[in-house]
Amino acid sequence: MRYITIEEAQPGMCLAYDLYDSMGRTMIGRGCELTASYIEKLNDYGFSGVYIDDELSKEIQIEASISEKLRTDGINCIKESDIDHCAEIAAAIVDEILPKGEVSLDMLDLRSYDDYTYAHSVNVAVLCCVIGMGMQMNERDLNYLVTAALLHDLGKLSIPPEILNKPGRLTPEEYQIMKKHAEYSYKLLSNRWDISAHVKQTVLLHHENYDGSGYPQGLLGKEQSIFVRILHVADVYDALTSKRPYKKPYSPYEAIEYLMGACGIMFDKQVVEVFLEYVPLFPKGTRVNLSDGRTGIIFENAGKHNLRPVIMLDDGEKIDLMDKEYLNITILPPDYLDVVSPDEEEEGRNNMVEGAPRPHIMVVDDMRTNLEVMRGILDNIYNLTLCKSGYQAIQYMKKNPFPDLIIMDVDMPEMTGIEATVKINEITGGTVPVLFVTAICDTQTVITCRELHAAGYIVRPYKPVYIKSEIERILSGWRH
Repeated sequence: MRYITIEEAQPGMCLAYDLYDSMGRTMIGRGCELTASYIEKLNDYGFSGVYIDDELSKEIQIEASISEKLRTDGINCIKESDIDHCAEIAAAIVDEILPKGEVSLDMLDLRSYDDYTYAHSVNVAVLCCVIGMGMQMNERDLNYLVTAALLHDLGKLSIPPEILNKPGRLTPEEYQIMKKHAEYSYKLLSNRWDISAHVKQTVLLHHENYDGSGYPQGLLGKEQSIFVRILHVADVYDALTSKRPYKKPYSPYEAIEYLMGACGIMFDKQVVEVFLEYVPLFPKGTRVNLSDGRTGIIFENAGKHNLRPVIMLDDGEKIDLMDKEYLNITILPPDYLDVVSPDEEEEGRNNMVEGAPRPHIMVVDDMRTNLEVMRGILDNIYNLTLCKSGYQAIQYMKKNPFPDLIIMDVDMPEMTGIEATVKINEITGGTVPVLFVTAICDTQTVITCRELHAAGYIVRPYKPVYIKSEIERILSGWRH
């Protein structure tokens, strides 16, 4: 079997895996032939893709991490707020996964998530179990961790539905309400003597960042338990790879890129490294491009070496990248760059509830990870426009009101940040400050940026608090 996106689905293709709705009921069974109406229905129900059988991929077999019955029981347990039963579900998840030893989460989840919160909690529980196993946790601690994962978003049931299910970005006021869900979850558990203190604290703190910039307590990584640090990674990964009304899902590769880019800022580096051993960048059955131009399907992953899988080429030949040092995977989804276009960002802002005007910041970087990390730091403070190239930033500046600040990377293909800044200064007359945020720190580059009268220069890695303080300094007192 092989995985295709719903956009790639064609009438006549044969399903290789059952498709379920949010209640665990079979919508379309394995072996059924897709029709135009089926494809339309699946798209309407929020499916990102499906597994199909064809001649090329018939040898590829993919196993789900837990049984469908257990997954459905877990979803129903969360939906009914059945705290008593959650510990039993957690133990059952551990019991199914633990005997397998090394588990590779190769299978992309196929389900209609009308009720995202419930399914998300089960997905996160499975991810936590696998990470915990990789970190050599004993069975008792695994049960604590998985129970916390099942219960971590229970407080979202206390969030007004119009905020929880809003098909767009939250206003700052709405975001503050949403942030309360961790505390609400904790309050639901606080008086339960039968729930471990480990579980309660993990539920409360699962949005804490490694550098202390998270909530609700702003704890540093060393002040957080290993349970908290694992749950945070699993929670963000599943949220990124899930399709929501207001966003497209990340591919596993893109989500993992995000995790790696935010190591030391949001996430514990050790936890992310273990996670990478068990969650492939390219799950079995997904199509990839090779550096020599050939295409194929992931046939087998290699655990710790999941960047070097076995590829089945379109002509049926199998290539083990462990034996082909000169070959690499060069996949980028066709819509990769479109996700963060300025036009979409502008549309999102226009759809927001009117409030006090916020400064407008443009971020220019060719790396999606860097854009998304910056979005996570600034999105609830400023209006953001994200640009994936200097050229795109220039075109935006020609057609729209100038931003109050530009955050610019230096090392970008086709047009460097320095070249883009020169052209932008010609458009603005040098009236818009530019803050360079880059991994480059050689003396000549710094001097060149100073000669452009840059408002600041920050070298990666950085702490979010430093970014924020620099922006505040520049916006409050920058003069060309």
